[in-house]
Amino acid sequence: MLNFLISPFWLLSLLPLCSAVPQRGRQRCTAVDTCWPSIDIWNEFNSSIAGRLIATRPSAAVCHAEDYDEVACSTAKQNWTVSDWRTEQPGAYTGMLWEYGPVAQCFINTTREAACQQGYVPRYSVNASSIDDIQQAIHFADEHDLLLAIKNTGHDHLGRSSGGDGLSIWTHHLKGMEWHDDFMPTNGPGNAQGYPAVTLQAGEQWIDVYGAAAKQQRIVVGGHARTVGAAGGWLTGGGHSAWSSKYGLGIDNVLEIEVVSAQGKHLILNEHTNPDYFWAIRGGGGCAWGVVTSVTYKTFPEPNHIQAVFVQVNTTGEAAFRRGLAGTLKGVDLMTAAGYTGYAYIQRPADATPEVPAGFGGFFNQADGNNETFATGTSAFMALNEIEGVSAFALPLQYPSWSVYTDLWLQDPNVAQNVIDASRLLTPAVVHDGAKLGALVDMMVDYGAGFNFIGRVKNDTRADTAVHPAWAESLGILSFGANWEDEATLEEKRQKKHMVVEQSKQLDEIFGSSGGTYINEANPFEPEWQRVFWGTRYEKLLKIKRKVDPTNLFVCNRCVGTDVVFEP
Repeated sequence: MLNFLISPFWLLSLLPLCSAVPQRGRQRCTAVDTCWPSIDIWNEFNSSIAGRLIATRPSAAVCHAEDYDEVACSTAKQNWTVSDWRTEQPGAYTGMLWEYGPVAQCFINTTREAACQQGYVPRYSVNASSIDDIQQAIHFADEHDLLLAIKNTGHDHLGRSSGGDGLSIWTHHLKGMEWHDDFMPTNGPGNAQGYPAVTLQAGEQWIDVYGAAAKQQRIVVGGHARTVGAAGGWLTGGGHSAWSSKYGLGIDNVLEIEVVSAQGKHLILNEHTNPDYFWAIRGGGGCAWGVVTSVTYKTFPEPNHIQAVFVQVNTTGEAAFRRGLAGTLKGVDLMTAAGYTGYAYIQRPADATPEVPAGFGGFFNQADGNNETFATGTSAFMALNEIEGVSAFALPLQYPSWSVYTDLWLQDPNVAQNVIDASRLLTPAVVHDGAKLGALVDMMVDYGAGFNFIGRVKNDTRADTAVHPAWAESLGILSFGANWEDEATLEEKRQKKHMVVEQSKQLDEIFGSSGGTYINEANPFEPEWQRVFWGTRYEKLLKIKRKVDPTNLFVCNRCVGTDVVFEP
């Protein structure tokens, strides 16, 4: 069973604010419930979508019991941590806890006779090949009151594409790209200027988009991961990018979105056709807003080159670590002011090894970066060499194109692991407040940390999207977290989940009520999720959600208007 809470009091609390069509309480039937449709009904539905219904099992099921297949099991073991393989499996997820759920087991390295339970994996998936397939699935889920999930590549950090024993709409095979020289949004003014753009179908992934863009001598503001979908949860959560300092978040570059709504209608969303819906889906998160079938993004000319920069700050002893990390966070401020974006890890003294000493390791990049931007950006890091017990160096590298850079450096981290994060958008106000900075360094000593993204995002249109207002001041996404082995005891898993909840509470004390985060890399068990994910924008999002999905068909963990909330 899914480990979530569905509270009838939540529904009652919404009644005074409901739109003209009242929300109804949904049972969200699963295969373990008596309201689950009969096999005859499923067969009839499968016929209506030309046999595209898949009986979905966890990715290791082929190595166990009645699902055992020697060849398929060998393939699964060989590709267990390969993201390209995992995205091709309807029941596979990047984060294993979103396959297993809180208690289920279906491990790749156990015996054939070992348990293989369904966990958070949907019982059936619709392998969508058309908008009609999606419409049929939505109508069927609505009619039979099913727990409905939307899955593209399965990278979601919060389990929002999981739906244990329910029905899933799998958009991964909706492929296609159309390049435009002069794209005009639907219903736009006749005298408006068009945009160089690309329309991507829902199943396209960033590594393929970048390769195709290079042939067009263009770039698209996309994610720094190989197999993440370009038109799924990355988009609805905001989408940070190596290009964000120049062009903003992914959602800042969206011209138009095609979506199938909760009513099964195929809609074209932009600032002219439905500005509220268009605003909400760009940052409103998860699958709460419908099934995205395509997205049209602005494109930009290729730069002359890409400059990459390695920064390493090593420390000896806890006192040096504290002084060095306080200076390092100020160095991040200066590096982002010089136009760089990047990623980093922070190794705490307790975990230091000769190969990975305590300190900071960062990898940055900038289109057309040069010696001047390098010197300016790294100057605060280099100044750390004056602190006893701290050493720092920076190394610039140059690549002739974005496609060459991505071929070398684009990766998919944490594949087939159980990683969860507690995160906040780091702002200059925190970095330059001695007490707050000291409290953050204390957390780094206790837990270690990392930056899932570093960069000052171009924010001239920030109010036009639904992401947290803290993005307007952010220097990056600072994350603390936990990981565990598949075979860890239930008690160990529970303790680590609760530790991350405590990290969120500590971050709340440091950042205050205005602190926010990037919802795609947030704590899946965030206590104050409405405020931390969207801040003052949540109430507006909730009103739009009730208007576009009045019966609350589309729900996911900690999504706008949800009655599905995973607990640790």
